[in-house]
Amino acid sequence: MPSRRSVLASIGSLATVATAGCLDVSSDIDPGTSTDTDWPMPDFDSRATSWARDAAAPRETPAERFRIDLPSPTDRPVVADGTVFLPTMGGLIALDTADGEEQWRYAPAEAAHFFPSPAVHDGTVYVTGEDPGLVALDVTDGTVKWTVESDDRMRAPPAPTRDWRALYVGDDAGRVVRVTPDGEIEWTTDVYGSVTRLVAHEPAGVFVGTTAGEVHALYDEQGVWRQPVPGKVTALAGTEGSDVYAATFGGGTLRLAGGAHAGRPRWHTPDGPTAHRSFVLAESSLFGTDGAGLTRQNHRTGERDWRLGDDYFSAPAAGGDTVYVGGRREVAAFKISGGLGIGGARFEARRWTYRFGEGSGGNPTVADGALFVPITGGEDTESGLLALE
Repeated sequence: MPSRRSVLASIGSLATVATAGCLDVSSDIDPGTSTDTDWPMPDFDSRATSWARDAAAPRETPAERFRIDLPSPTDRPVVADGTVFLPTMGGLIALDTADGEEQWRYAPAEAAHFFPSPAVHDGTVYVTGEDPGLVALDVTDGTVKWTVESDDRMRAPPAPTRDWRALYVGDDAGRVVRVTPDGEIEWTTDVYGSVTRLVAHEPAGVFVGTTAGEVHALYDEQGVWRQPVPGKVTALAGTEGSDVYAATFGGGTLRLAGGAHAGRPRWHTPDGPTAHRSFVLAESSLFGTDGAGLTRQNHRTGERDWRLGDDYFSAPAAGGDTVYVGGRREVAAFKISGGLGIGGARFEARRWTYRFGEGSGGNPTVADGALFVPITGGEDTESGLLALE
């Protein structure tokens, strides 16, 4: 019969293994502490990671900084220098981050108008949409500085380079344009299908996703590679190297290899999240939503780590060690680590849930010490913008 000491040692070993299974490589990410972080691009940075690592944002049950009624939001707000730039069906609206007071509104047409998220840099707001193409606005009053006209709608947000030497835009005819910050067209080229997403790739390249189910890598106007994927491209995010992550409508997610591999899939997860609009890329984790919850995948293997919730569909955003997502009647905050658990069984993953009545929480933004959440109205809820802190 084994001794009492050996039995206790065995139990201790098993406990160690179980505890190890509960730990997570992302659990050492620190909370953000910066209360003046900007979110100047549609998905935070030029790689479209949607993760403001140093940004302070609500980790406990939040309070409202403000909530204001506005026309239906159409995309994620962008924040720079104390101003929220919110795209809506009634125009691009500039609001004070402290109290939501409206500063100006750009609405080029009387009819309802779709705007994607803009990009903001050095006193200029860069806006795409249905008409007339790429527009540069003065950040202080919304007056037009210059335009790059297009015969077709530009429904993809602009994609600036990391150093802001240029930004890329694309239209529904498959035309891709590289433009300098002062409006000079450096080159144009065509891809197959309407442009849905763009991600700049240094030093002079861009990844392009299309409705035709293709991802293109362009470099200095020339096509480097072209990779068919199983569906319309709904999200792109770049690695620190030359790879790109792509989400497709109904076809799962892929990691496409760059360089000499010429777009070859490193992995393909057919049942991965559609990743509505954008991913969150936080260290070894790739987050996306598809109406069936918030899913985390391992970015090296594509393996699904876990899925939480069952009704989240907004593009996620992350600040510090927390990822935020909107859904019907609420917005929620989850630990990037997924809390405790083994595999898909997770415990203590949710930080908080904030409910706001009928309607839906749209694509959130982490900036200025707060979480900015667009709201699409319902029976008892007006559309607008909610700021939580």
